[in-house]
Amino acid sequence: MNIVAFCKNIEKIKLESWTIYPDRHLLTDNDKIERELEPLLFRMLLYFIENSNRIVTRQELSDEVWQQPYVDDNAINRAISELRKALKSEKQRGQTLKTHYRTGYSFVLDAEVIYKGTQTDASNTRPEPIAPTITHKPAPSSANLSPSRTPITKYIWGGVAIAICVVAGVMLKDQLPLITEEIDPSSELVKNKEYITQLDKEILTWSKGSVAFQDLSLGGRFLAYSFLAEGDRNSALYVKDMKSLQNIKLVEREGANVMPTGWAADSLRLYYQISRIGENKVCELWSATFMPDSTDAEHTKVWDCHAERRMSVTSVENTLLYTKYDYRDRPYISAIFSKDLVSGTEFQVTSPNIRFSGDFYVKLSNSKNEILFLRSIKNGTAIFKANADGSDQEILVRLNYRLRSVDWSDDDAKVMWFDDNENKLMTYELASKIVSSVYFPLEKEMHSAMVVSAEQLIFSTKLLDGNIYQVDESTSTPLLTPFSVSDVTESLVAPFNRANGGIFLTRGARNQSLWKMIDGARTKLLSLPTTEIVDIVLSPDDSQLLVAYQNQLEIISMDNLNIVESITVNDTIADASWGLNDNILMTLIKDTSDAWSYSLKEQKFVRLTKKGIHSARMIDEDYLYYFDKSYRLIKRELENGSEQVLLDLSDITHLSWSMTNEFVYFSSGNSISKMDLRSLTVTKLLDVERKTDSFFGIFTGAVKGQVYVYAKRLQNNHLLNVSVAK
Repeated sequence: MNIVAFCKNIEKIKLESWTIYPDRHLLTDNDKIERELEPLLFRMLLYFIENSNRIVTRQELSDEVWQQPYVDDNAINRAISELRKALKSEKQRGQTLKTHYRTGYSFVLDAEVIYKGTQTDASNTRPEPIAPTITHKPAPSSANLSPSRTPITKYIWGGVAIAICVVAGVMLKDQLPLITEEIDPSSELVKNKEYITQLDKEILTWSKGSVAFQDLSLGGRFLAYSFLAEGDRNSALYVKDMKSLQNIKLVEREGANVMPTGWAADSLRLYYQISRIGENKVCELWSATFMPDSTDAEHTKVWDCHAERRMSVTSVENTLLYTKYDYRDRPYISAIFSKDLVSGTEFQVTSPNIRFSGDFYVKLSNSKNEILFLRSIKNGTAIFKANADGSDQEILVRLNYRLRSVDWSDDDAKVMWFDDNENKLMTYELASKIVSSVYFPLEKEMHSAMVVSAEQLIFSTKLLDGNIYQVDESTSTPLLTPFSVSDVTESLVAPFNRANGGIFLTRGARNQSLWKMIDGARTKLLSLPTTEIVDIVLSPDDSQLLVAYQNQLEIISMDNLNIVESITVNDTIADASWGLNDNILMTLIKDTSDAWSYSLKEQKFVRLTKKGIHSARMIDEDYLYYFDKSYRLIKRELENGSEQVLLDLSDITHLSWSMTNEFVYFSSGNSISKMDLRSLTVTKLLDVERKTDSFFGIFTGAVKGQVYVYAKRLQNNHLLNVSVAK
């Protein structure tokens, strides 16, 4: 199809007192006023018309209208203001764009698309909006291939036409950067594939315990890392003098973990984070500046932070670059910010896509003029390059796997990272845009790797082991029996409701897989992308499997393993379960986290709570059971809204739970208990075997005895210095 010709088939778009002529970018009131819109405002206006039944976020405008990885908030404000001015006249006095505080904008004018040579029906009305906004994608079938005859059809095809016109406008103006292709190790885009046959290996840490977050200083003098000694509950900050090979405990804090977050780019200054989550939450950012030719350091508190995750921090002179969490009030989403340590002023450097976990790593170039940063994207990670102030952002590569860090070559001409699933050191040459790979024959499975040079790595061996166990209550003392215990990480399980066994998920660096387990026999069902999976749940009759991602639901038929329905959700899905009567129960996070029910039959949401909760479950049509933010279990009668507190766990810092018709099973991380729903009696079932074990998920099925737990165990590991043998 000729896109430009297609656009010319649209005669006009009516907006109450206004008329738009797309082929001329012209806005007129059909009387005295004619305004030719500049390309950016024209694209923005068409995007608002196309999405007139919902709120459009600022991030969407950045992604879909500017089509740039970063757009300053001031630029969006100016464009919104200019568009409002353009739509204002004596005839059009009312509101055209409504601002939704901390959310976005909605278009309030009725729109009608008219094609050349067609007649219009003046009785059309705009469809009612549904909250929260979703895009529903039913699987193709004979039942939905025929076009609908309802009045909404014109709006649907009008929206398609507008979208094509927006694309045409982008193509005609040729203003946007090329999108870099996704890089796969086997791709033809990867040139100069080399294989190393012999490595020199040196163990850097010998003590028994768990090591992580290794980071090398400017010039390679110090290696910082976090170390949890065997038998301890909290990690301490260590540095290793790479000349004397001495390991030094630099900082420890009782009841808190201490971890390095990055080095300054112009001095021997280490930034580190002191963190404790839970009721007595602590988050502090500190710096340790090392004296010349000494392992002594001067410690300075930088500020109190609010992150529950490890930050990425670097600096040059008095300017600090760091990952700031709770971006746009979204938990666990981060953006890169710059802060002047003298004046205290800061500004936003990057604007991530809020559908994923944001921008989570930043690295200054050796020239101090540019940065690399990593962005979480669907199915993997994107590497970006920009000036140190965030300008001139450019996406270099999209990777179909998760990446923790990236580095510059000494001359800043190349970008390097390590693909730990394929054991390949990857190099991207900025001038030629050529990607090269070098295979490292590593014998041990790794947790994370940092690139020192094209011939040297420092990596930590495998740190965590995740397995699934079944809770056996048939004996006087309940036991944990292995359900799926292997060298790979198993994390989620969906118990069958009409049989023993279930479906479970295994996670790898590049992919995830669904497996079926019945009577101890495993069968692989599907390979899935690396997009974060929140929950997997079987329907009450075991005929369908719900796979919940952070912003999407997929329903898979267990007969043929095809996706029968796909539902995209704008808000972040915290958890999901199969409700009653073809309803899906979810906890969605926006400004607060609340329970929503989604009807597969009616394709719409119903909000069940309005106060902010942890998560919710339903076992009948009359009541909703949910834990609030204080970890109190509340039984809510849906008809009249009356509530009863059943259980108070406000003294714990971690909660996972599930329920059957008779019991609520819950874990605080170091134990598993259950509560009888009739007597409200609580019984402790199990404690963890070791201090470094944790229970991170509980899953129940309808069959008695179908109670499973996901357990994580920290392993003793060490740091290895690996280089190409001379």
